[in-house]
Amino acid sequence: MVGNLIEPEKILASKEILEKIEAVCKRHFSNENDQNESYVFILDCLKADNFKRLRAYKGKSKLTTYLYSLINSLIVDFRRKIYGRRRIPAGVAKLGPWAEAVYRLVCWQKFSFDDAYDFLQVEGLFEEPYERYLEKIVPIREAPCRENPSYEALNEDVANPMENANRFDANPLEALLGKLDHQRRIKALTIIKATTTKLSEEDQLLIRLVYGSEQSVKAAATVIGLSASSARRRLKRLLIRFREQLLAEGIREA
Repeated sequence: MVGNLIEPEKILASKEILEKIEAVCKRHFSNENDQNESYVFILDCLKADNFKRLRAYKGKSKLTTYLYSLINSLIVDFRRKIYGRRRIPAGVAKLGPWAEAVYRLVCWQKFSFDDAYDFLQVEGLFEEPYERYLEKIVPIREAPCRENPSYEALNEDVANPMENANRFDANPLEALLGKLDHQRRIKALTIIKATTTKLSEEDQLLIRLVYGSEQSVKAAATVIGLSASSARRRLKRLLIRFREQLLAEGIREA
């Protein structure tokens, strides 16, 4: 690192960085051609205008965090270029912001409709009873989901991908949340959200990668620049912090 903090040419000559870019492309696309084209697209964008995007790094966050965000932003640009910008179906949009949020969560992020209901409660977008929610989401269930061609209509609840991700052993938070009724679960999610915003940028990224996506602890650790064992220890401390905060607010299994 010299001058404006980094030497872009060396970054893109790094085998580790190139492998990270390749891994991101494979995670976002199952088709090999899309993987290869997105890989070339990202490299071309990073090299464009004398490495303008890389030279924009000002050292306010870790370089690995900056690169991860930049690469994922370019993946989104590539997806829009190939498949077009994601659009909310008109029939869903006319129902209001709460319906758009449900569609984004279920269609784009692959959460279940029950998970979406809880998020709506936390964000204050839908305050009616659960039974009324089930009635009002019928048009959303029937809406096409272009972003997931193999799942043409939202006529079935989809499993939360976090349940199948290769994560840090067992997540005690998920075990606890799964045993709570709707009211206490909503309160718990609100507490977790508030606690997360107080974490460092790196800790928030670690939590998001491991528990909010399909990243393994080892992959997340590589992105952040930690060893797998260090990431596991940090996750354990963070989970204890979340659990203690929940207990302090009276949230427990029984």
